[in-house]
Amino acid sequence: MSGVARTQRLSMPQRLVLLVTALALGMAWLVLGGPGPLPWQPRWYVLVHTTLEVFSVVVTMLAFSTGWHGIGSRVPLRVALLAPAALAIALLDVGHLMLVRGMPGMNGPAAAAGGIAFSLLARMLGALVLLVAALAPRERMVGKQMHALSLATALALTAAAYWLALDSPHLLPPTRVPGQGATAFKTGCELAIIVIGALAAFLLLARARRTRLRTDRYLAVAAAALSLGGVGFTVYARPDDVFSMAGHVYKLVGYLFLYGAVHVAAVQAPYLRLMRSERSLLESEHKFRSLMECAPDAIVLAGADGRVAMINARAEELFGLARTSAAGMTLDDLVPASEAGGGDTECRRLDDVPFPAEVRRAATPAGQQIAIVRDVSERRRLERTLVEQLTYDALTGLPNRRRIVETLDEAAATARQNGRTLAVLVFDVAAFRKVNSGYGWSGGDDVLRECVARLSRQLRPGDTLARQGGNEFIVVQKHSGRSVATALAEGLLACMREPFLLGGQKVFLSASVGIAMLPAEASCPAPELLQMAQLAMSSARADGPGCLRFHTADMARAIRDRVELEAQLRHAIERGELVLQYQPRIRTAGGAMAGVEALVRWRHPTLGLVAPARFIPLAEETGLIEELDLWVLRQACRRAAAWHARGLAPGRVSVNLSARQFQQAGLAQRVRAALEDSGLHPAALELEITESTVMRDTEEAAGVLRSLKALGVALSIDDFGTGYSSLSYLKSFPIDVLKIDRSFVKDVAEDANGAAIARAIIALAHGLNLEAVAEGVETAAQLAFLQDNGCDEIQGYYFSPPVWPEELERMMEESFKNVA
Repeated sequence: MSGVARTQRLSMPQRLVLLVTALALGMAWLVLGGPGPLPWQPRWYVLVHTTLEVFSVVVTMLAFSTGWHGIGSRVPLRVALLAPAALAIALLDVGHLMLVRGMPGMNGPAAAAGGIAFSLLARMLGALVLLVAALAPRERMVGKQMHALSLATALALTAAAYWLALDSPHLLPPTRVPGQGATAFKTGCELAIIVIGALAAFLLLARARRTRLRTDRYLAVAAAALSLGGVGFTVYARPDDVFSMAGHVYKLVGYLFLYGAVHVAAVQAPYLRLMRSERSLLESEHKFRSLMECAPDAIVLAGADGRVAMINARAEELFGLARTSAAGMTLDDLVPASEAGGGDTECRRLDDVPFPAEVRRAATPAGQQIAIVRDVSERRRLERTLVEQLTYDALTGLPNRRRIVETLDEAAATARQNGRTLAVLVFDVAAFRKVNSGYGWSGGDDVLRECVARLSRQLRPGDTLARQGGNEFIVVQKHSGRSVATALAEGLLACMREPFLLGGQKVFLSASVGIAMLPAEASCPAPELLQMAQLAMSSARADGPGCLRFHTADMARAIRDRVELEAQLRHAIERGELVLQYQPRIRTAGGAMAGVEALVRWRHPTLGLVAPARFIPLAEETGLIEELDLWVLRQACRRAAAWHARGLAPGRVSVNLSARQFQQAGLAQRVRAALEDSGLHPAALELEITESTVMRDTEEAAGVLRSLKALGVALSIDDFGTGYSSLSYLKSFPIDVLKIDRSFVKDVAEDANGAAIARAIIALAHGLNLEAVAEGVETAAQLAFLQDNGCDEIQGYYFSPPVWPEELERMMEESFKNVA
């Protein structure tokens, strides 16, 4: 049992090798050991020989029939060679069978020679065709014409063989001499068959090891069997001995494997390929159906007649119909034909409800049609939502600036066409930041929504309200005029005077309105018209809350001048256009110079000397004031240090600090750096800070002032009395000087109230051990009043206007000469 199990476990190549080995060993045993042990009787020759030859003919005929009627219109080249050769071998073996000694009427020497010739030709043809098959390209396929040509060649060779063997045997060399055995010709032919068969077997075996194909393995066994059979035919002494019979058996084995190879190549291999193709087709169809069912789009397949053959699950859901109902409908019933095979169109469900769709239709070469339908309803909804988000304000639902520009363009074109005009109003809610700061963003949102409700009630039918952003609104008033626009603007301002309720508290707000009228004489794009209204609103806001202004050409020129001036101011420092003037401060007791105040001037190359009132506010708005302040501080320190080095001591040099500079972190470090770079003693520097600056955040201001005081510099409060003074905090500030604003000084000689205020400030300063300095002193009466009330220092045109450094140096030199 174990041996049987091991045999069953052998692979096909192993079994074939074992068979060939057994055949070789059997032939070697016969040749070397002799046929003695075999129970063979010559009287059995005719029966056994006839049986073997008949089987050989049947097998080779089967090989021919199988190869000739193989599957497919094209066959492998080897099949096209082997099948006709098998037919020729079968016919030659028939001739051999009919002429063999012992057959009825075939006992003569000529018949025996003819039989041997047929046998040699058949086996030689078999060995040669196997060698050609070993050398032929394995993958080469040929058509029926090549197959027919091969058959015709085989039949021609067979006919020639019959002619030689039957009609002209004298043309063939003798193959056997009675009493002597085989001739040298026959032996040579047998050896040639052995060598050709062995070579073919070797080549086919090498190919089989590479390809691992059964065809090559069977052909290798067939060639080996024919080669081994040739050994038996070479060594036999008589046609009826055991060697001859062994040769016939080996030949039959070779033909059987030849038939097996042709059957595999012509039938089994194409059939397996067909089965694989069918499986692949089924798998592809399964995958296609799976993909169809999993596809997110509706897929509709129709035949060449346009009738629906198949739809997927998404199509059932999208069109609202079952597959059975869809079968037989025309494709156009479900999917309207569109240009260029696809595009956006409108489809309808079974209940006749339309939906937007993106359709792609195509046709196969065979005429079938396929339509892919994507429902774009959600995309359309998102597009509408996106358009709304881009053109409408999310908080108020009003059109935004983008949308109002479009509306304004259309309204302007209509107005010009009808000979009418229109007005654009930009409405700004003032001080809106205090609402967000005090009541949060939700409180600000509530106020904006209430503003929209109030403003909307002021509009006429046809007017459009939009939100530009933040706390600004735009109104487009059609069929307008100057008086009509004014009335609307006043109504908008009036509705804002009513208080807003936030958290149970009343909040009062104001607004400003700018108005631009559509020019009648020239076209004006919507953005430009909006800009005109914006400029007017800015002008109205500058006038104060609750104001309205119409746009004028001067506004645009002022803005252009301001923009140009700002651009030039940004480069003024690096171009060396900024300079300093100094205004002396005089002691009222004795008239000596107590110090100087550094005042920045802009010496413009084309505009000349630009007044500080023109560029200082611009610098504060644009943030350039920080850079400008530092430049003034450094220049004043350097100039004062140079004067001290020359023995010219003007007293303290005072420098103004802007609110922005004061609020920036690291001010003390920047002042220290300026002092160290210039070498100026800190006591020679005085820093002036406005009262409104230090009162914004008194605790933080006190910390900054203490850090500055720690440097050793003097500190003064400028414009005292004009801001929101708090005497309780004033006493805690480490300051040295109070400067009385010029607005209190100019009327001290005529106005009792002004004189009282100035007198109170001087008394306050002295009560806090501070110096009192009066600004803007221009008359002798003002000087006398200040001297009588104990003011420590004066500054103004009465003594000296701001002068250039060179002029101040001459003044200091003359003062020293007079003292000397």
